[in-house]
Amino acid sequence: MTPQEAEAALKPQFDAYCKAIDNTDWDTVATYYHPNGVIVQKGKEATYGKDAMKAEFIKFADHTGKSTTEFSDAKYEGTGDYLIITADFTSETEKAGTVKGKFLQIWKKEGDRHLIYHDEFEVLA
Repeated sequence: MTPQEAEAALKPQFDAYCKAIDNTDWDTVATYYHPNGVIVQKGKEATYGKDAMKAEFIKFADHTGKSTTEFSDAKYEGTGDYLIITADFTSETEKAGTVKGKFLQIWKKEGDRHLIYHDEFEVLA
């Protein structure tokens, strides 16, 4: 799969996922995760299971307040049942100021859609 094909397949799903985050709609956010999905804060911790992930999102939102995020250097890839996005992010938050970092998401085909199987991020500033 070319990077352009991977982007065409993943970007609409990724954008809808980001919109749910912006709206703090944690129930909808959880629907984008694979049943065996995991969130990894690089070098720190991992969270497994939709209920635990939802709790982490709520805890993070309580810590940062309302935020807006911009992405840069996004790269899309795809192979077999997997779509991958890597990018840098900058979040302007209400309580924690500016948060910058990098992330990697691996989306795995599950039925007729792709779901986030591995969500890894690193906060750099």
